[in-house]
Amino acid sequence: MEKYCFIEYRGRYKVDPVFKTTDYILFGNPGGIDSPDLFEVYIKNRRFRYCLINPKQMRNNESFLVKLRRYLKVHEENDNLDNQINTYFIGEMEKSIDVSDGFTDQNIFYVTNEMIEQWYPKKLSDIFKIIIEHVIKRQKYLGEHNFFLEIDDDITFADENLSDLEKRDYKLYLRKCMSEEGLISFFNDGMHIDGFDLTSKAIDSVQNKKTENNKVAFIAIKFDKNETRINAIQDAIAKAGFEPRIMSQLETNNWIMPEIFYQIQNCRFVVADFSLPCDGAYYEAGYAAALNKPVIHLFDKNEESENNKLHFDIAQKSTIFYENFDDLKDRLFNRIKSTIK
Repeated sequence: MEKYCFIEYRGRYKVDPVFKTTDYILFGNPGGIDSPDLFEVYIKNRRFRYCLINPKQMRNNESFLVKLRRYLKVHEENDNLDNQINTYFIGEMEKSIDVSDGFTDQNIFYVTNEMIEQWYPKKLSDIFKIIIEHVIKRQKYLGEHNFFLEIDDDITFADENLSDLEKRDYKLYLRKCMSEEGLISFFNDGMHIDGFDLTSKAIDSVQNKKTENNKVAFIAIKFDKNETRINAIQDAIAKAGFEPRIMSQLETNNWIMPEIFYQIQNCRFVVADFSLPCDGAYYEAGYAAALNKPVIHLFDKNEESENNKLHFDIAQKSTIFYENFDDLKDRLFNRIKSTIK
């Protein structure tokens, strides 16, 4: 199936470790003690694909697996591309990239522990935003009636240890709080106790902040013979709580330039490394700047020479000049944390 030579088999897990279901297909290396495991899970006609890079570690981290399941459900609900395969690689960034290199004809996403922890809701308003996005995504039309008790427990972030009655009370409490914030209005048809409609305030709050609040960082860089540098940049982005996205690892059937434009238009910010000669990196950084996207410039001091210098037109902009890849990771992480809000 994939070039990485995953072999279909069943038996290592009695149930899928993340979604807790037996309705799945597992691919992997039965002879490996801690080899990557790729899962295809089917839940209510929805398909999830994810790869545990360190499955042995994951089995002993139940709280992380709960957060991971919720991350996958929310992202598949809000970001799924029709008729395309999305595969999420879970674990250390560098190892994930090594495994994913053999996967073709699909969209590749990387998820690290740091990204999960940064993404996981810290307050009620974070949960409200996710619920609103979920409702908008599944509605056939604006104004369609909704029912709070029908929303998946993972979308409302209900504690798994609650009873069904306690989960109901929790959801109705969220409904009450969202009403008080002016995000929903109640309706009563005599049959349901949880009917609600989204207000224009709720819809505007999501539509106006969709790009500003997303977690995608686009990387503009020379691809060829530059893997170590790319890995260092991806590690820093992931550690800062964002999802690194680079065209060399994104499978698409579209023309390449429209796809690049689309990715830049929909990212939160751009990281552009000009260490190795690459007109494309300059072009993509300029396009992002024209869209008023934050652009972080990078340049390796060791690559500077008479014939390879940072172009005069952008040399005036604050640039991270790094000494080595550890320096790159530390300084890029600090720049992201201090400038991307």
